[in-house]
Amino acid sequence: MAVIVPFRGISYNPQIIKDLSQVVAPPYDVISPQEQDVLYQRHPHNVVRLILNKETPQDTPQDNRYTRSAALYSAWQKEEVLVRAATQHFYFLQEEFSPSVLPAGQTVSTSGMIVRQGFIGLIRLEEYSAKVVLPHEKTQTKPRADRLALMEACQANFSQIYSLYEDKKGEVAPIYHQIFSSGPPSMEATDAEGVRRKVWMVSDPGILKKVREIMKPKEIYIADGHHRYETALAYREKQRQKFPKSTGRETYNFTMMYFAAMEDPGVFILPTHRVVSNLDGFEAEGFLDQLRSDFMMEDYEFQEGNEKAVRDRLLQQLAHRPDRERVLGMLLKGIKKYFLLTLKDSRAIKRVEPGIAPSLEALDVNLLHIPILQKRLNIGGQDLAASKKVFYFKDPGEAAAAVQAGKGQVAFFLNPTRTHQVRDVSLAGETMPSKSTFFYPKLLSGLVINPLDPHEEIDVE
Repeated sequence: MAVIVPFRGISYNPQIIKDLSQVVAPPYDVISPQEQDVLYQRHPHNVVRLILNKETPQDTPQDNRYTRSAALYSAWQKEEVLVRAATQHFYFLQEEFSPSVLPAGQTVSTSGMIVRQGFIGLIRLEEYSAKVVLPHEKTQTKPRADRLALMEACQANFSQIYSLYEDKKGEVAPIYHQIFSSGPPSMEATDAEGVRRKVWMVSDPGILKKVREIMKPKEIYIADGHHRYETALAYREKQRQKFPKSTGRETYNFTMMYFAAMEDPGVFILPTHRVVSNLDGFEAEGFLDQLRSDFMMEDYEFQEGNEKAVRDRLLQQLAHRPDRERVLGMLLKGIKKYFLLTLKDSRAIKRVEPGIAPSLEALDVNLLHIPILQKRLNIGGQDLAASKKVFYFKDPGEAAAAVQAGKGQVAFFLNPTRTHQVRDVSLAGETMPSKSTFFYPKLLSGLVINPLDPHEEIDVE
C-alpha cells in the first residue's frame, strides 16, 4: 500500500524573489561545472547553492560544501527568502514544452505545446522488497554518499524523486482538470530550455483525501532519482538508530516525490545514443560483414551537403519500425552512409545470454549491448560502467559529429525505452543497463523543499 500524503513545503518567498526562474535549477546530477558557474552568477539565492555547493581546496570537515549549504539554508529561512506553508498541500504541476525538443520521428498528436501533468507529495519510505516502490536501475556508492552527507547536514529534501504510476481508468485526470482550470498558479518558472512550470498549491481537504485514496493501491515506479530514494532509506535507518522510540510517523520515514501517470501524453523518455571508441584493430568493412549474420542492413548514402537530412530520414525510419521490428541506426568512421540494422532472428540475444529475462531482452539498449557490443566488440558490463570505450550523447548530431571528427569509430542510434518497459523491468525485479532512460523534462529543484525535522510527525490518517 502506497502511503502518499500532503505536506507543509518550503518555497521561495514571492515578496522577495520576484522571478522564480532566476533561482531554480536542474537536478544536481545533470549540472556540469560550467552550468554550476552560470547558476551561481544568475542569482545569489539560486538553489544550486543548496543542492550543489561548490567545493574549494580549503574544505575541511568543519567547512565544506555540505556545511555551507546548511548555513545558507538556515540563513535564507531566517531572512524569509524561503518560507514554509502554513497548511499541508499537494503541489500540482504542469510542465509545458515544445515538440521541437523531441528527436526526429518521436511524433506527438498535437502541433502545440506538450503538457506533462503530475503532483508532488510525500511517500512513506518502503524497502524495494515490499513491492510498493519499484526501481529499474542500480545505484553507485559515491553519489549515494554525497546525497546522504547533504541530507544529514541540511535535514531536508531539496529535490523530488520522479515516479510513475498506472492510471488506466484515468481516475486522477478529473482532479487535474479541476485544479488547472481553477485559477492562476501559485508559482511559475521557465528554465533555460524554455520549459514552463506552473505549480498549484492545493490544500482542499476533499481533494487531498481523494488523491490519497486513488494512489493508495498503486505501485510506484521510480523513473528518475534512484540515488535519492536509496539515500532517503539510508537516512531513515540512521535516524531510527538515533531515535529508537520512533513511531513511524516522523518526517524521516517519508521522502518527497513527484507522481505522473504512465499514460500521460506529456511523459517522454528520450533516447541516449552511443559512440564506441578506443577499439584496437577495428576495421569498418570487416565489422559490417560480421553484423550481417544477425542483422539485415539498409544503407542511406550522404554527401557533405545533405548529411543531416539523410540522418533525419534514418531516425524517422528508426522511430516508425519498433512495433514490428527490432532496429538500430549506425554510422561508421570513414563510410559516408548511415545504416539501419534490423534483427533477423529474435533468438540472437538469448544465444549470447541464455538466461536473460524477457523484460530485459525486449530493450533496444540490449539489442545493441548484447549481440553487438558484447558479442562482436568484446565490450562488457565493466567497460560500459567505466565509460572507457562507450560514450553517450543525447543529440544524434553530436554523436555523428564525434565519429566524423575521428573521436569515435562507430555511432549507434537508438529508439527510446518505452514507459511500459520501465514498468515491466521493475515488476520483474530486474535492472536496466546504464543510460537506458532519459526522462524529459527533468524536474526542477527549487519549486518546493521538504523539511526533515526529526521531532515532527506526519499526519497519515
